[in-house]
Amino acid sequence: KERFAEIISQVQHPLVRAIGETGLDFFRDYAPRELQEKAFRCHLDLAAETGLPVIIHNRAADERVLALVMESECRRGVFHCFSSDRNVAEQALALGFHVSFAGNITYKNTEEIREAALMIPSERLLVETDSPYLSPQSVRGRTNHPGHIGYTLELLADIRGEDAEELAAATVENAIQLFGGM
Repeated sequence: KERFAEIISQVQHPLVRAIGETGLDFFRDYAPRELQEKAFRCHLDLAAETGLPVIIHNRAADERVLALVMESECRRGVFHCFSSDRNVAEQALALGFHVSFAGNITYKNTEEIREAALMIPSERLLVETDSPYLSPQSVRGRTNHPGHIGYTLELLADIRGEDAEELAAATVENAIQLFGGM
């Protein structure tokens, strides 16, 4: 409760651009699921109340993440480091969210993620590094950093049949629209 009160007190600062990263991680279960869901609900409510976008973490929790978002009034944010299938992407878009892809889309055996990337409208697409994790395949094994974002962007442009520079410009504009200028 104390930590959440601290978050609420700081959310009005002019440099705060989003709520999160928040969500559910049922892959590792570092925290009890009930506690994860309670915190996620609070963050979704805070995002809805403030009008700030929410950055959603979803790992092996598709159904519960979507259910909790649907139950909330939050309709602005991003499903970050997307690792789900086309169905989840469609639902995220229908709820008003952006979808962001990280280095994991460059890995082998990520057909479902790539299929999802194909159907995201350019105006709702984002790209990220998720540094220091999920280095793109060509630099896997090294610590990830923002300089590696081009690898992910190039793969996205390639599978979508788009020009990489145009896609980069679109994702920058999308980030500005979602998070505001600095």
